[in-house]
Order: sequence, then structure tokens, then C-alpha cells
Amino acid sequence: MADHQSKQPEGYPYVFVPPSRYDWIQKEIRAKGLWTYSDSRLRVVNNFSREFNLILARASVEKGNFHDIRKTAICNWFAQGLKEYDVMVLAGHSDFRTTHKFYLAVAHNLKERVRQANARGLCQKLVQQVFLACKSG
Repeated sequence: MADHQSKQPEGYPYVFVPPSRYDWIQKEIRAKGLWTYSDSRLRVVNNFSREFNLILARASVEKGNFHDIRKTAICNWFAQGLKEYDVMVLAGHSDFRTTHKFYLAVAHNLKERVRQANARGLCQKLVQQVFLACKSG
């Protein structure tokens, strides 16, 4: 994504808004006073999915959605040691339950899977040690 954004012309702040669309919004719509703050959040790209799917295809990503990027970033902040409260603030959530339920729960799942993998590995080592002890004895 950073590579894609770095290829955008200077002065175009958005990753997924094509420069031609951005120019049209600025020159035709905003200049006439027909563009509000909520419009910028809801109407920037008239077919966001098409643009995003093109980016996924260029990145050789078979399946995904835009929210996956947000989820990955939030989970990575937590995994890299940011405190849960800081992750909540950065995510823009007013209630920690939202952050925990939708984002940090992934970390708890990962912890459980690691515990299970460690238990399997420990069992395998114990079996190997018993086998070697029986074999030599």
C-alpha cells in the first residue's frame, strides 16, 4: 500500500481516491460549495470496491476487504506492546469493549493456539525421551 501511495502525484492525500476523481471533487463540486465534511467521508470514491480490488490484485492478494487493513494495524499495535488503552484511543473507540471484542480478541485466540502448540511440542519431546530411554534400557 505504501508503494501504491508513493506512486500517487504530489498533493494527492488519499491512497484509494484516483487523482482524476480528487481533481473533479475539488474543482467542480467543492468550488461550488456542494461538498460537506460528511460527503468527504461517504462519497469520495463512487466505486470504492472496484478501486480496492484492483489494488489487491496488483498486490497478488486473492481475497480481502478494506477493513482487514485496519484490523491488521490495530492487532499489530497490540502485538508490538502498545497498552490496551492506547490501542483503543488510536482506533477511535470510545468504549474499550469494542476494541477488545473486535480486535484484541484475535490476540487471545493466538495466545491459546500458542499454548496448544507448546503442549503438543512438549508431549512430543516427552514421548521421544521415553522412547529413547526404553530403547537404551
